[in-house]
Amino acid sequence: MSSAVTLVFLSVTDLSQFDLRHLRSAFGSFLTGVTVVTTREKSGTPRGFTANSFTSVSLDPPMLLICIDKSAESCDVFTESPGFAINVLAEDQAETSGLFASKRTDKFDAVQWTGSQSGFPLLDGVSAWFDCKRHQVVDAGDHVIVIGEVSAYEFNDRIGLGYVRGGYMSLSLERSAAKTAGAGSSAVVGAIIEIDGKIWLEKNSETGKFQVPASGLDYTPGSLNRFQSYLMEKNISASISSLFAVFESEESGQQSIYYRARGEFSREKVQNSEKIQLFGYDDIPWDNISSDALVIMLKRYVTESRRQRFGVYFGSDRDGSVKTLSENDDD
Repeated sequence: MSSAVTLVFLSVTDLSQFDLRHLRSAFGSFLTGVTVVTTREKSGTPRGFTANSFTSVSLDPPMLLICIDKSAESCDVFTESPGFAINVLAEDQAETSGLFASKRTDKFDAVQWTGSQSGFPLLDGVSAWFDCKRHQVVDAGDHVIVIGEVSAYEFNDRIGLGYVRGGYMSLSLERSAAKTAGAGSSAVVGAIIEIDGKIWLEKNSETGKFQVPASGLDYTPGSLNRFQSYLMEKNISASISSLFAVFESEESGQQSIYYRARGEFSREKVQNSEKIQLFGYDDIPWDNISSDALVIMLKRYVTESRRQRFGVYFGSDRDGSVKTLSENDDD
């Protein structure tokens, strides 16, 4: 049975009816790469910001574009500069993305970089870079489009950093997770979800034990889509950040895949809200968690969250290793 799709065309005056936060989420459904755009002020001071609104425009002549929010402090710098550089971040550079998305004034002191032929900063370790001359600036609503003509570029075989639904993703780690789960396996797929700085645990009505929300806990095949549908049915909104753990039960052989996520919900709208409880890091009921594997996983999450440096666990429910996103994947 085919599903019908309704297209709605709105005039400019109708756009005020949009929930802008909801619209941003819709735009965020598009998987992109992550770049750091750099230039220099007239004084020579380097400037840079994180952007995923980047795309190629033309091969002949070679052109690309970026979009800059008009409210950004560096907007005038980039629109008035004779050029800029695009640094396409590699999958182990999520921290670099966060750095250049911040308002820190020492961004370029915290990374290694060199100047391009045009003098614009090129970051070490990126998967590709483009040195550009400013070609045109186009007004576009609350943003400006800056079109650049590529004067030099370089790339390598490093996998780029992905970004979707408000979170980063590592393509090589995602492939490893899919391979681990395997075709036809009965997998558990869930997420450690933080809401207002606390971890959401769901109470199992039969055992009275707390568990991390997931699909496939009843030994039906779990998947990310089924997990997201499960959350939607409960009126819970969650933005998945990245993969966190992939492991197999040595006793049953069941695969488990868990992500990190940020969430929000209205308790009045949530189904069976009495099963949902939020715990601060120091208040987690460790003696009442449904399995030893979840205890270990949650304790690692608390430790890594406090350090703000996350990794991905691969192995069994008894033994394995943690791979950080700052390590290269040579497989």
